[in-house]
Amino acid sequence: MLGKGLYHLFLSLAFSAQRTFRQHGISKVKFFILAGGYGHRAEPLSLIKTKPVFPLNGMPLLTLLLQQLRVQDCSEGFINTHHLGEQVVAAAAGSSVHFIREKELSGSRVLRQALPFFTDWLLAVNGDTFLEIPLTGLLEKTTSTDVDGVLLVRPDHSGHYAGLRVAADGFLESDGPQPGSGLIYAGVALFRKKAVEKIDEANFFKTIQKKHLRFQTVFYDGIWLDVGTPELYFRANWKYKAYCSDPQPNAFSENVEISPASRVEKSVLWENTSIGPGVHLSECIVTGNLRLENTSHSGQIISQQGVFPLF
Repeated sequence: MLGKGLYHLFLSLAFSAQRTFRQHGISKVKFFILAGGYGHRAEPLSLIKTKPVFPLNGMPLLTLLLQQLRVQDCSEGFINTHHLGEQVVAAAAGSSVHFIREKELSGSRVLRQALPFFTDWLLAVNGDTFLEIPLTGLLEKTTSTDVDGVLLVRPDHSGHYAGLRVAADGFLESDGPQPGSGLIYAGVALFRKKAVEKIDEANFFKTIQKKHLRFQTVFYDGIWLDVGTPELYFRANWKYKAYCSDPQPNAFSENVEISPASRVEKSVLWENTSIGPGVHLSECIVTGNLRLENTSHSGQIISQQGVFPLF
């Protein structure tokens, strides 16, 4: 569910993006959602669903991203698929998307496959992170002809992600990742067409460094939810529920049934889950398409493949 307040947020994003398109004479921007990775760190969840379709409070992550893009007049684009690609196609149903099915993952190089189909700018979005995509803020950095692209960056002092160094004028310093810099890539970038033409590395940051491309940055400190491990995904659900102002104590997908003789507390239940009598779940993920009876679990992943620790 989108929850209270998100409709007004999306409406504001839409007006802002359309105004920026007009002011700067930019044609409609097409998107490219990167959705092909295996997500090994998210196993066993990613063996059942690919990360871009992990549900946040019952809604596939990819669907939430596409909704944001659509209201910002960024309704046409591309999605690459590889691992469990049919799930990605299903989650994007109804959207104007060209799917690029990769037999072997090519990383950032897959963006080049969009070259014949866009004119000015391409918006690249990581498909495994939820955030508010500030398209207007990114577009406002594109007015100078010496800008090859714009990166969304966010503060992070955990040391878990590769850091970036940004100069006083807002341009990325192209000397590679900087551990402990306090700024990381937030998973959204605008690429000028000529920059996409130059991508020859799986990691586009290597191309930026090697080709001395000039990328501006936009600072972002809003909601940012990484679903890269089962624990991160579990915690992301509660952060998303708070973001949506949803007071419900659990996160349910479609077709979930719970017996009144059972108790489910702070748990994530995927679609087609039936909780029969005598069940007590606390801080669990149930991966769907199964029925539970007379069992108790706490801090576990419960799937057709077995039961695994969550934390």
